[in-house]
Order: sequence, then C-alpha cells, then structure tokens
Amino acid sequence: MTNSNQILSSEGILKTNSTSTSVVNIRSAPVIKEGNVIRQGKSGDRVKILDKQKPSGDTRTWYKVQFGKQANEVGWVREDVISVVAPTKPAPDKNPSEADTLVYFVTDTKTVRVHGKGQAYINVYDNKSETTNSAPAAKLPKTETNSLWTTYIASKDGYTYQVRFIPGADTELTIIQNNKVVLQQKGFRADGIEYRPK
Repeated sequence: MTNSNQILSSEGILKTNSTSTSVVNIRSAPVIKEGNVIRQGKSGDRVKILDKQKPSGDTRTWYKVQFGKQANEVGWVREDVISVVAPTKPAPDKNPSEADTLVYFVTDTKTVRVHGKGQAYINVYDNKSETTNSAPAAKLPKTETNSLWTTYIASKDGYTYQVRFIPGADTELTIIQNNKVVLQQKGFRADGIEYRPK
C-alpha cells in the first residue's frame, strides 16, 4: 500500500466513466471482479479518501473511500471514477483566542463563533454530531440607521449561515438552504469583543 498521509482526510467526488449511467460502483477490494460491488454511488457524491494503492499488475490507482458516516461504510473506487479534491488549508484561527472572538453563543443544537482579524469566519459546531462547518464571513452593512442588529453571513456547500446579534442582548443563528430556512434558533451564554456593550 502507498503511504497516504498526504491524502488522509481529503475528499473525492465520484464521477461516472460512462455516458449511459450516473452510477459508480464501490467495491470491497481494489480489483474489478464479479460480486465485489458493495455499494453504488452516484456521480457527484462526496466521499472521504482514506488510502490509495496501485495493485501489482494494474495500471490504475485505486482509492479507499468512506461513503457514509459509519466507520464500516468503506470501499474502493478506481481513479477513473473519482476526482480527488485537494485538501484545503485550514482557516486561520481555527481555534481562535478570546481576543479574536467577535461573538460567541450557544443555541439548543449548535455552538456559534464569529472570529478573525481582517477576514472574519463563522464556525458552526453541531453539538450532536460533533462536526464543525467553518467559512469566510462578511459583515453586512446596516441598512437602517436605527437598527441595533449586527449581522454576519457566510456560505458553504449550499448552505448560508446568518449570525445576528444585538450587543449585550439578543443572538440568533439562521441556516438557509435553497432559499428556505432549515434552522433558526435564538442563542444564549453570549460573549465576544463585538457582543460586549461598549
């Protein structure tokens, strides 16, 4: 097996190698043989790449992928049915200090942090699945002079994250997908350098 440290935690996007189907076969081993298809994915599905190897006698590289959330949802795909997504550099201040935290609060299901010097980022941590989405954010200009709300907005993977707060008072997280609100929750236990009343 190839030492794959350089691709651990990278992602791939399944693609078809045929014009007649959008189905991609995920196999139990890095070889094409009858009966070793354990799952069928679709062109465009995202998978996590765990390993890669070039079996003896094969001219193509194979990728070991995790196609679901369970540890055992693992199989192999050949290089002609996957596009490897280059690992992206982690956002600066992935674990920001208090001095870089603009606003922080907790909702019923999420932990929210807006942070950064110069470029702001929104981190939305799911308290149940223990996963974090982080994306560059923009501070929206206030359209009404008497509005007390400060708003940050970010987009990632088809979702829009909106964080609003009134310094020293209310906080709110809204998540939008396909122009529909999929989550809107009030926050509590808020803090941060922009949240603290001046």
